[in-house]
Amino acid sequence: MEERLTERERDILLKLTELYIREGEPVGSRTLQKTFKLPFSPATIRNVMADLEDKGYLYQPHTSAGRVPTDKGLKIYINSLFLALGEEDETLVNRLIDYLKSEKVQDRDEILLKVLDYLQSFTGYVGFGVNLVENLTVESITLVKVASEKVLIVINFKPDYVLHKVIRASIPEGELQKLSRALTQKFRGKTLREVKRELIEEIDGLRKEIAELSFKLNTQILKTLNEVNHLEIQGTANIVNMVADDIARMKKVLEILEEKSLFLEILRNFLEEKKEVSVILGSETEVEPLKPFSLVISKFRIGFKNSGVVGIIGPKRMDYTSVIPLVENVARALSKLLEEKK
Repeated sequence: MEERLTERERDILLKLTELYIREGEPVGSRTLQKTFKLPFSPATIRNVMADLEDKGYLYQPHTSAGRVPTDKGLKIYINSLFLALGEEDETLVNRLIDYLKSEKVQDRDEILLKVLDYLQSFTGYVGFGVNLVENLTVESITLVKVASEKVLIVINFKPDYVLHKVIRASIPEGELQKLSRALTQKFRGKTLREVKRELIEEIDGLRKEIAELSFKLNTQILKTLNEVNHLEIQGTANIVNMVADDIARMKKVLEILEEKSLFLEILRNFLEEKKEVSVILGSETEVEPLKPFSLVISKFRIGFKNSGVVGIIGPKRMDYTSVIPLVENVARALSKLLEEKK
């Protein structure tokens, strides 16, 4: 259980963290007093800093050095920012919408990639995002033969999303249109989540001797649907600048971003929260290679339904006062643009 902070302790913790983020060096009592013109002596500040260290909010890298915020202390600072932030930056939102429209991108995935490229180039960090299609509804399913044992499946969702993939299936040419109509009739108006649940139930209930074709087709469709909600990442090369002195860690982080499933699980946990925007410290993910990093993430939506998440991966010591509103307003721009295309 966390100990409550006095008003003086909280004030010194926030100011020390702000200065540490700005300068990147352990902060001493005299530096803190002079920088912020605090109305008490360096000796008093030292005593407060010692109390904060005992409570786990600060630590001293070296005996003769100043203090640095722990992740626990950094979280107090970050949470305090959410009280002051949250206003919409109409200029940024409108500028980003105009930029995306000028690029003439129509597809949701293309729009997301452009946004992530904007984020990574603007911050110098790694931009990431996911277009969620779990809540989109099926409009039509079309099967097209492209080779002797290969079929292109095209699933149109509302609003404005198309999933297409070549699957392995040996289906007679004359059966394709019939199957397309049957699948469309069966699944139209249902969400992707509902379709997946029905396919799983149907696959479990099918007997191979009477429905081998249906079993294989349903299995391939389910496999295709399970590959949606894939993670898009832009700017992975920026990781090199963040942990250039730790090659082993850099390799592990790049592997995590390449493999993606672990990172997607972190994002799914965020989606279950009520927060629209959040900062997740690397230590909170319980993934050791991510400890020196922070994730700033925000939801974007169509109407009242979550449509996806967008964010950045950066160093723990980043300018949260500018990055948090940037990510939040990029998500707002995405929401507005996707709402217009609905």
